Amino acid sequence: MRSEQLFRTGAFELTVGLVDKEAHEQLVRHRRIWEQKPVLGKIYREEFFSRFVKHYKPGGISLEVGGGPAYLREMIPDLISTDLVLCPWLDTVADAHHLPFKSNSVTNIMGLDILHHLEAPMTFLKEAQRVLVDGGRLMLVEPWVSPFSYLIYRYMHQEDCDLSAKPFAEKIPGSTQQKKAFEGNQAIPYLLFGPKNLQSTLASVPSLKPALIERFCLFAYLLSFGFKPVNLLPESLYPWVSKFEQATLPLWRSLAALRVFLVFEKQGN
Repeated sequence: MRSEQLFRTGAFELTVGLVDKEAHEQLVRHRRIWEQKPVLGKIYREEFFSRFVKHYKPGGISLEVGGGPAYLREMIPDLISTDLVLCPWLDTVADAHHLPFKSNSVTNIMGLDILHHLEAPMTFLKEAQRVLVDGGRLMLVEPWVSPFSYLIYRYMHQEDCDLSAKPFAEKIPGSTQQKKAFEGNQAIPYLLFGPKNLQSTLASVPSLKPALIERFCLFAYLLSFGFKPVNLLPESLYPWVSKFEQATLPLWRSLAALRVFLVFEKQGN
């Protein structure tokens, strides 16, 4: 059972609650693996977090949704890190479907591997549109479906990659969460922002204008095996693999990219 209390502090409300013991234990495991695999931290800082740092707008409130282990805050210290799972290293518990912030109060919203875990991703996108100030940015790093990555996600990953899913349904107000925090469908970002449905998605959040849709990520992350205990990429070799990946990116981006970096800027009607 979930117990929670809402209260206001300045420009936002905070939610305090206890959610999903299993997910909490998974986050603890992730932090332990992070400490045991230094190369994983390098990949996240140089390939994922650096993109947020480059594109976020200084000043105002910066919010991380689905903060999980909360490592992004190492590079953006004033970040408010939230998740649905209560952990001591997070600032507060918050449901991305119902962001506890006033309208037009947040300058940046950032999320890494959050959208494809949500029960109703369109509800989150509309919440982001609501709470962002004019000129504020929503930035997401998510899995991306390419011919090669589909094989990885479909047959070699613990999460689903279901291209038949319908991601446009919204969460009914007052309904309880039906899925666990770590359940996900890695096809969701592609289904929302791929060429087939991009315009339909943007029509549902007309104030969010796409500033960047960048496909990237391949060799280094695959060799590191992410948050799995195994690792085939020695830390000493990472700089060489990273340089090779960047140099060859135009050759494999459309066929093999594992990730996408999405940046949307709110523009008033």
